[in-house]
Amino acid sequence: MEITTLQQELIGLYKATMDYDFRKATYDQHMDCLQEKYNRLLTETARVWDGAESEEWRESLVLCVPEYVDDKLASEPSKRRREMQSLDHKMNMVSYFVPLMGQIPTENAQEFTGKIVETWNRLMPENKIGISTYESIKGGFKKGIFCYITTAVCQSLEKPDDCYELTALRHYRDEYLLSAAGGRSLVDEYYNIAPTIVKRIDRQADADAIYRGIWEQYLSPCIRLLEKDKKEECREVYCRMVRNLETQYMYQKDCREENDR
Repeated sequence: MEITTLQQELIGLYKATMDYDFRKATYDQHMDCLQEKYNRLLTETARVWDGAESEEWRESLVLCVPEYVDDKLASEPSKRRREMQSLDHKMNMVSYFVPLMGQIPTENAQEFTGKIVETWNRLMPENKIGISTYESIKGGFKKGIFCYITTAVCQSLEKPDDCYELTALRHYRDEYLLSAAGGRSLVDEYYNIAPTIVKRIDRQADADAIYRGIWEQYLSPCIRLLEKDKKEECREVYCRMVRNLETQYMYQKDCREENDR
């Protein structure tokens, strides 16, 4: 296979993974499906990487997807949409594409994924990612919905990653919720659906208005409750937000998709 054809097919694989929801319940199934469907491409990638005629060939393999994403983000004129798309791309890289590249049949797979991540971070230093593996993701979905949905809302409102609100909610998650009765299972459950909710909101024409509504109806009241040390009341508001968003952006869509089959 010519190197340019291989580059195009790797970009095609990356585009395909963007259509996969990231949920704990279906992650194994999706990864198995992708590995089976793209087995020839993964095998060919390993063969070319191991037998590359020059460093230029290797560089072209690790560059193609990061460069594709960098160009795509640079072409988006809206700052808000660019930031939200970068969140989707980062999530897709660490949840699907990098773990898939780590499955290519060669003992040098780790070297390959390391170079991809290094190239990504060099091209997009404001959107850095780390190396992820299929095994590490299967081992646990530990981050939690607090960061994901709240980060999406704050980015929409042009608040920085270290803003007061995000810092307060992260502290609440780490210092209180994770140690409270049922808190860890709640965080795990939320993380299962958070990326899908954010991705589906981002596809709406009025995404900014939706995020502002989430801020006004749920997140701002949560912050006010935390300032009054009403931690359980904050938990109730946040749970209500997640349930409502789940119903609106996951359950109804899934039902429509099922009816279309």
